[in-house]
Amino acid sequence: MAREINTPQKIAILGAGLMGTGIAYVFAANRHSVQLYDISAERLDSAKENLQKIADVFRLAGRAEEQCEQANERIAMTPDLHAALSGANIVIEAVSELAEVKADVFRQVSERAPANAAVWSNTSSLDVFELAPEFLQSRLLIAHWFAPAHILPLVELVPGPHTQPHLIGEADALLATMGKIPVKLDRYVPGFIINRLLRALGREAFYLIDNGYVTAADLDRAVKASLAPRMMVLGVMQRYDFTGLDLSAQNFKNDKFVDAPVDLAPRVLVERVNRGELGVKTGRGFYDYQGMSVHEASKRRDELLLGVLDSCSRIVSTERSI
Repeated sequence: MAREINTPQKIAILGAGLMGTGIAYVFAANRHSVQLYDISAERLDSAKENLQKIADVFRLAGRAEEQCEQANERIAMTPDLHAALSGANIVIEAVSELAEVKADVFRQVSERAPANAAVWSNTSSLDVFELAPEFLQSRLLIAHWFAPAHILPLVELVPGPHTQPHLIGEADALLATMGKIPVKLDRYVPGFIINRLLRALGREAFYLIDNGYVTAADLDRAVKASLAPRMMVLGVMQRYDFTGLDLSAQNFKNDKFVDAPVDLAPRVLVERVNRGELGVKTGRGFYDYQGMSVHEASKRRDELLLGVLDSCSRIVSTERSI
């Protein structure tokens, strides 16, 4: 039966980490009722703090204060999986990116969720269709959001081999009503679109840093002064049109341009991990966050991202700029 996307839905979100919390806020801000579940009371407490930071970002950006408060009022926190799943129209899996954890969640959803509930997985790379029980296959799809989920508009939609086609269409339409930009893949590929591109980009970045060609800070400056603004207008593929496809084809044949080798343990990355410098969550990674908490650093990032997206909304929301 087709879902009525223009009426408020009952959303169960399993996993109250940063992604699950951001997704919860988006649904709640668009009048949907959300049950945010986590087995960890500590993560649920952290989610409350994160939701307040999210509301603060939107309030400071000029969003109606009443709307921000009402969004959080539509989110109920619970450590009770049965309560979270009860009456849900859509179940969103946003737990750890570990196959065994997701497989266990899918098993429990199969046993406890309403039989007609659509099930969305926020996996960033795993083939969840190999992990879910047969009973879920026809109503399971991947809906991969990007951090911060409450700001970045892209959601990658991926059907499984047995996903009912209308569920992808409904997910596409529902996401669009919330200001998201869904992009549909025809079938599963590890990493989908953006994480595959980021993996290739990261390989080159770590090669340049590991081999002493540039520092991490200067590499970031170069990207923000060239690739980032140009990609906002042209993306990846339209840039080739402006370079000229003949010149691009010739550039690919340049045997003097040696691609970075595949390195599954970049030195500059592994050394930091071994020192416990894991990024924002430990206060230091490639940059020193000078005592800021995860929520404080995320709030600052969100304010800047929201400003960028607000100023570029026309470009982001269209398929092509030129």
